[in-house]
Amino acid sequence: METPEQQLLSALRFGNEGALRQIFDRHYPLLMSDIYRLIPDESSCQDLAQELFVDLWNKRESLDIHTSLRAYLRRAAVNKSLNYIKANRRVQFDDTEDLGHLPDTSALDTYKRETQETLEDALHAAINTLPEKCRIVFNLSRFEQLSHREIAEKLSISVKTIENQITKAMKILRDALTNHAELSSIVILWLKWRCGALGMGLGGLS
Repeated sequence: METPEQQLLSALRFGNEGALRQIFDRHYPLLMSDIYRLIPDESSCQDLAQELFVDLWNKRESLDIHTSLRAYLRRAAVNKSLNYIKANRRVQFDDTEDLGHLPDTSALDTYKRETQETLEDALHAAINTLPEKCRIVFNLSRFEQLSHREIAEKLSISVKTIENQITKAMKILRDALTNHAELSSIVILWLKWRCGALGMGLGGLS
């Protein structure tokens, strides 16, 4: 017996516009969030998210989804976002970038005073303070769980550049989040675990 999602996809394959509308209503907000992590511009996010559903409709007869529809659309959103970034030259990655100049993360202190955030809220706020290159690479690693090599291939840059950007992101996040005493121990443990998961040394986070 088909699941509700499989029934919806079957209806889509037969050209049922109502099925497309249901998929749009269910997944559009999530896809906007996925795209915004990589391209924090609402207008561009809207355009790209809508293009995803146009693509889905145009490909409806040949759809062969082996994962969930959510996973399929999320991966399509990431790929479309990365193609947009490369096509529009939004970010220029440089293998020789100096990692010594880090941004001011004092904006996070204001955020802390204005809200009662959880660790996850604090983490997202800190991620939003990252320079664009760091944020893109970090989000692809953390949220999309891509390896350094996969990220390098998608962005057409070297693995070394990815490693540099991850190193920079981790330092910025550590410095930003450990300003909050009540979060420090949890954050340090999380960052150390994450660095280990990414195959990085932990010496700089002790």
